[in-house]
Order: sequence, then structure tokens, then C-alpha cells
Amino acid sequence: MMNGSLAAFERDLEEQGIQVVWHEGRRGTAADRCRVCVLGVLLTREGEAIERYMLSRLTRAYRVVCIRQTAPGALFEYPALRYAQLYSIEHDEPVLYLHTKGAANPRPEQRKIINMWLAEFVGAKQKYEAKIPEYDLLMPYSGPRNITWQNGFIATPEAFSSIPPIEKSENRFEYEILFRDSSLSSFGGRLDSIIRNDDTDNTALMFDDIEKFSSFIPDAFWLRVLHWINPIK
Repeated sequence: MMNGSLAAFERDLEEQGIQVVWHEGRRGTAADRCRVCVLGVLLTREGEAIERYMLSRLTRAYRVVCIRQTAPGALFEYPALRYAQLYSIEHDEPVLYLHTKGAANPRPEQRKIINMWLAEFVGAKQKYEAKIPEYDLLMPYSGPRNITWQNGFIATPEAFSSIPPIEKSENRFEYEILFRDSSLSSFGGRLDSIIRNDDTDNTALMFDDIEKFSSFIPDAFWLRVLHWINPIK
């Protein structure tokens, strides 16, 4: 049983100084099986730049709600993940969950993951939506025992209902394993296409594959330019 409501949770977040900001973007049609993205944002300079960059792409395919937490982000991914859980269950629809990966410590490796998320969940959105009737969890790289590798995923109401209400944790890694050892069915779009039936470590395969999403823009220039892309109204 899910305790609390989305409206009450929004009020709780606002009392803690956490902003809930909707960007209408593409509202979608009846044919869209996933219409809403919940984006967790860390309000550092880098986090806001990454937010702008991600919104410039995400709003082409989703309505996006940004859950904006001030630095140092002591609540980690809890506010956005709990919001996604409540929204999905109350509205009875799948939700895409993402966050400003590496906002606290931006590195080229983090940007590759952001680019991979955007390529998959925007560029290849139809691939994932076509799988929603068959799977409870959909992500580029599904780990063993339903670990959400890279922690960007689409989850159905059934998936969110199958776990207890998401709670605060002092261990940020707890949010990577919300669905671990569940009986949910998971689809790992990219990993499923490169998986091998031998002794190869699939973790290594995943990181080799992520290299394909490298940006050719130098890091310092990338962060400066992002402040001018699709400024938040």
C-alpha cells in the first residue's frame, strides 16, 4: 500500500526548499505510452547547465518535471525518485526517471552517460515504448537481479507499486538497487543487443558501449555553452 499522495509530497518538498518545476514540452498522444519524465536536478553551476542541456532534448518527447535540490544535495536521488513513484502510481502510467548525472563532480565519463540517455530515451523512444506492454523496467543497461545500471530508466506503475515507498537514505547507492532481486521483468535496450553467451564480463561490455556517446566538444567549452542553450524561463 502506497502511503501519502503526490500533492502532499509536493508540499513537503516545497517546505524543504526543493523546487518542483514543470516544462510542458511535448504532451504526447494516446499512442505515447510514456509521456512524463521526472528529472532530478542538483542546483550547482554544473547541475543547472546539465539541466538546460537535457531539457533542450527531453522536451521534444516528454513533459518534464524538474525536482530541483540545492547543493550539496544531501537527499541524493530521494526527492525525484519518490516523486516519480507517486506520479506513476497516481496517474497509472509509466514514467521516465533521470537526473543531472555528475552535477556534483562533472567528468567526461558522466557526460557520455547523459548523451547515452538522451540518444536512447529521446532518439530511440519508440523502441522502449514498444516494449512497455512486455516489461516492468526498461533501461539501456539492465544489471543482474534487476539493478538499474546508470540509474536512468522507465518504470511502469506495476514496478513502482511492487516496492515499498521510497525513503530517505544516507547511502546514495541504495537508490541504484531499488528493484534488486524483485520478480520484475526488465529490458536492457543496449546491453541486450551486445550481450554474449560466454565468460565475458557484461559490465565491461556496457562501459565499452558507453564510449560511443563521447562528445567532441571540449569539457570547459561544453559547460560554458550549456548556460546559453534553451534557457529556463
